Amino acid sequence: AVGDTTQAAAQFAGLKQRAAAQLERAQQQPDAALADYRQAMAASGIGDGDNVSRLTRNNPQDDWLKRSIRSDTADLYRQQDTTLMLEQDYSRNKGTAGVSDFSAHTTMLQAETPLADGRGFLRLDRVQISAGTFSTTNGTFDETFGSCDDANSGGCSRYASQRDEGTALGVGWSNEVWSADLGTTPLGFEVTNWVGGVSWKTDVKEVGVTLTASRRPISSSLLAYAGARDPAANGGKTWGGVVATGGSVGLSYDRGGAHGVWADISAHQITGENVADNSRERLMAGYYYKLINSDNRRATVGLNTMLWHYQKDLSDYTFGQGGYYSPQSYLSFSVPVTWRQRTGNWSFDLGGSVSWSHSKTDAQQRYPVNPGFTLASNPSSASSSGGGVGYTLQAVIERRVTPHWFIGAGVDIQQAKDYTPSHGLLYVRYSAAGWDGDLDMPPQPLTPYADFK
Repeated sequence: AVGDTTQAAAQFAGLKQRAAAQLERAQQQPDAALADYRQAMAASGIGDGDNVSRLTRNNPQDDWLKRSIRSDTADLYRQQDTTLMLEQDYSRNKGTAGVSDFSAHTTMLQAETPLADGRGFLRLDRVQISAGTFSTTNGTFDETFGSCDDANSGGCSRYASQRDEGTALGVGWSNEVWSADLGTTPLGFEVTNWVGGVSWKTDVKEVGVTLTASRRPISSSLLAYAGARDPAANGGKTWGGVVATGGSVGLSYDRGGAHGVWADISAHQITGENVADNSRERLMAGYYYKLINSDNRRATVGLNTMLWHYQKDLSDYTFGQGGYYSPQSYLSFSVPVTWRQRTGNWSFDLGGSVSWSHSKTDAQQRYPVNPGFTLASNPSSASSSGGGVGYTLQAVIERRVTPHWFIGAGVDIQQAKDYTPSHGLLYVRYSAAGWDGDLDMPPQPLTPYADFK
């Protein structure tokens, strides 16, 4: 229209090749699509060469067409790559030895490969967990656990060391719309469960919507995650191994500008072997503002809130309890701050938050499930409420050693009333095709299979 036919011809050539590549990708012809993306790069002036992944790196001087071609090519290239990732994860929450103390060593191995216009994965998690060893007086446990406090239990002296280990298996598949997985809690645990989930993503006008149905373990204690055997002399029954089954609706609004909001509402039934049934409803929402919003740097500050409700408090460790945090009401507000940045071969994510929370729990029976013994008494605890201020600190960093090899490390610390978990990880990732484009911002370490959403 303005008479610059040279520029018009260059843009048309790039658009034509890009459109051809998009059609070929939709027809599940990734090799042909990548070849046309190469030609689109050359025609639009991005460049030509064997190292296509390096040409996908963003350039602040790009016009909209070059930016789109780089982004589309990078997405397809990485979708077609086969990767192998090994990660060592350690978490610790200090508590009462033998009961609420918890530490977990998780070695994760995940292989991913292109599959039917998406990516499939195979996952193995080797898990070793411990709640420590009970303190004893005259050979019997000092802490109430299982049915040890029952007058007819015969006392508790067995299984003083609370440890377990096993291997979790998982397979899954995902693309831009669907994701699904199916697996197990660690085989070898006292209690093992089938777990998995399926999610569907769509847009309703400018709002992102994610619908999820899942069955996931609660992994906050040895009793909840692995289950335990009643150490009472007249006991011997197994209980625990808790799972949450239900669904959630996630909402998000972020058009790439300075502001973003999100929300998640969920409802789950919580069950376990010889554990009283429970229900959980959670509403979480947040707002964030991008103080810096560029391709390679981002700084945000936000405000999050959470409102939880559990039908019953099953946080104790006697027979029939679940050993997981389950207040009848929980309200919190937090102010998170994050800084993310990447360079040619480095990417890091630093963050922290301050929070205020308040919770209330109702009275609970010591033994909510009849273990088959004649109980001398089944008293109820008193209701309680309280709150306080907490904080979190976290950091994750990744380094590209070569286009095929990447290493990373991370740590996070949380501090709140009666809850002080710490967590650290190390990982190495191998890319079969090699990746010399932009690193993920933030880095993407593996999540333990027990913590999938």
